Amino acid sequence: MQYQWLERLEQKHHQSFYALYSKEWWTQNRSYEDVINMLAHCDVIIACCDMQDRVIGFARVLTDYTFKALIFDVIIDETARGQGLGQEIVSRIIRHPDLQKVQSFELYCPERLIPFYEKQGFVRGSSCLMFHQS
Repeated sequence: MQYQWLERLEQKHHQSFYALYSKEWWTQNRSYEDVINMLAHCDVIIACCDMQDRVIGFARVLTDYTFKALIFDVIIDETARGQGLGQEIVSRIIRHPDLQKVQSFELYCPERLIPFYEKQGFVRGSSCLMFHQS
């Protein structure tokens, strides 16, 4: 199957992106307006579209471009899982020209996805994850 790779989502992609994005357990309560606002404030975006221009894969990065890059929301459409798209998205982030000086790529994931990310070269950290939410 052929895909189109994007580093920016245009308005024509917003509906299909939101349909993909809002299906995950951690994103399902986020409003369309907030999600589109989020897109405008990401440092790096990698998206994959099918031949119908529908977003079927996505991840975003927040970074200082030197020390750390935090990878968020690696999402692959249920119908496209198991085809290597998640691996390709993570690889495109790590190889991204704007991120070549970054010393540490970090992400959060549930226990069940640790083996997937370990295959990508990630290792378990020793830090405690702390939250302050409003």
